[in-house]
Amino acid sequence: MLLKLFVLGVFALLSMSVKSEQLERLSLFTYHNKPPYIESLADKKGLYFDIVNLLNEFQPKLQYELVLMSKEQIRQQLERNTLAGAVLGVNPLWFDDVDQQKFVWSDPLFYDTDEFVSSIKKPFDYQSQASLHGKKYGGVEGYYYPKLAEAERREKLTRVDAKSEKELLELILQQKLDFAVVSRPTFFYFAKKNGWWTSLSLSHQSHQKYYRAILIPKDNKYQFGPLQKTTGSLPFKKYMKELVSSYHIPE
Repeated sequence: MLLKLFVLGVFALLSMSVKSEQLERLSLFTYHNKPPYIESLADKKGLYFDIVNLLNEFQPKLQYELVLMSKEQIRQQLERNTLAGAVLGVNPLWFDDVDQQKFVWSDPLFYDTDEFVSSIKKPFDYQSQASLHGKKYGGVEGYYYPKLAEAERREKLTRVDAKSEKELLELILQQKLDFAVVSRPTFFYFAKKNGWWTSLSLSHQSHQKYYRAILIPKDNKYQFGPLQKTTGSLPFKKYMKELVSSYHIPE
């Protein structure tokens, strides 16, 4: 009897192992190591982890995994055509692919906004390019800000780089910058967590409104074909809308 139970137990473990091995594992890379997109890498907590989990629910024969990689590494591997996966949470404009000819793109996952954030003691309100002149602003190292590029090129605007948007908000609180560009969900996350509501100000006009999607290298388009089909389906979009809403991200 004991031998029979042992054999059955081994068989069950082998079956689970075979089932696990049959799952095709695919990487979804991101460089957005900031809340609420990624709240904790160790605990796999945040909006991007929830999106990956949702994709896995819709595609039980595939196992997507979120992988953090620097933006520079992602760019280099895309240029060398060596990226073994796709990129989550990006926009064609950021990768010089407005016409969507260089890469394959999923349907938009959700819409987002980058805000001009300043100190309530010295609020900045963007009205035109002229309102940028003589100002010092903060951006994340390696990020491109289209509305500010021309003023920078003409040396009418000075840029200060930081490692993260949290660091940018801290520089604003110390009044070391006239303004910073911070994603709206990240601003709300830290404002709520740290009680910064009464210390920070948002411009009436935002820096940029855009959507976030998934970039797929053309060599990987067949491997990620099921992902494209899923993100384009109405049931997935319905659940994505509910998920994004739970993070208080407006449409």
